[in-house]
Amino acid sequence: MRKSAFTLAEVLITLAIIGVVAAMTIPTLIQNYRKKVIENKLVKVYSLMNQAIKLSTIENGETSTWKTFGISPNGTATYEDLLKWYETYLAEYLKVEKVKKIFISDEGDCLALYLLDGTVLTFPPYIYDVRYYFDPKIIGTDSEQMGKNMFFFRFQPTLFKEMENRDEFKYVTNPGFATYAYGWDGTIEGAKHSAVGNGCYDSKSEGGALCTKLIELNGWKIPEDYPFIF
Repeated sequence: MRKSAFTLAEVLITLAIIGVVAAMTIPTLIQNYRKKVIENKLVKVYSLMNQAIKLSTIENGETSTWKTFGISPNGTATYEDLLKWYETYLAEYLKVEKVKKIFISDEGDCLALYLLDGTVLTFPPYIYDVRYYFDPKIIGTDSEQMGKNMFFFRFQPTLFKEMENRDEFKYVTNPGFATYAYGWDGTIEGAKHSAVGNGCYDSKSEGGALCTKLIELNGWKIPEDYPFIF
């Protein structure tokens, strides 16, 4: 009995089809994987910081009583002040690889906490606007893109007098480590487009600051129509 076999043409056609399918699906799979990594890292740092803060309050009292250093952009803390603040409130409860001084052009000398997973948190001279970086190499460079490779969180237990009765500060106070909320109006649409131009989908210089808030509101998932490709 004669055995049937694929001809060379059939094999080539099959390989071509497989190549086309792979070319169509692999980029999507890579994109979805990168999104998942980002989602997991955001949830992880959110949980890690809140756990450390909660443990610290047992020894150091409610966060509303912790030392502050004034309002942005006129924070009064030197790097030494920031380091002392970290050593007082967080060092005992947060495992880090190293602590370092980092200069960021629009902030000044910042305290950088290098976490064990390779990501970095930076605290400016006024403490409360906390930047979260996936790659330390982009800190302070033109490669920084809010909502893509750098995400904003906020640690602001109390308001300063200059912030009171202003709509853009309505949702910023939180006893723990929270997603950035300056200029947010409390809605999903407001996290996409903000009156002050810092919404995740806004194109102004501050656009992207509310991306962390938007992802949180979406169950810590990056929305399908997210403005950045990873």
